Amino acid sequence: MSRYIKNKYRSVRKEFREDMYDAIKENPALGMLVIKTYVASKHRTHIHKIWGMFFDHPDFAKDYNKNLMGQHLTGRDEIFHSLYFAAPKIRDKYLWRIPEAFAMGDALAAAYKAMRRENTP
Repeated sequence: MSRYIKNKYRSVRKEFREDMYDAIKENPALGMLVIKTYVASKHRTHIHKIWGMFFDHPDFAKDYNKNLMGQHLTGRDEIFHSLYFAAPKIRDKYLWRIPEAFAMGDALAAAYKAMRRENTP
């Protein structure tokens, strides 16, 4: 993304990371929710790339459907959708203020930071 867009959301993203970090320290299950949401988004991206290969390789499509179909985590992979019940105050505060991609990365960073701090002696 361009430097202008990153700078535009810098202060809001910092607040979001701090709020997420505090919420995850209080509730470690929220951290796992964020991590699983990130994994689901990466699986969906991978599946879309695989589906794009179906047009070029018909034999690949048959083999994929026979052996691998249904082996991936799918579903909704938006971070704000995941925060709907887990952290409604944070979701309502930042829903239209931060792009989804930035929010996912910032939430993931806060989750890793909070979970690492909790597990270190």
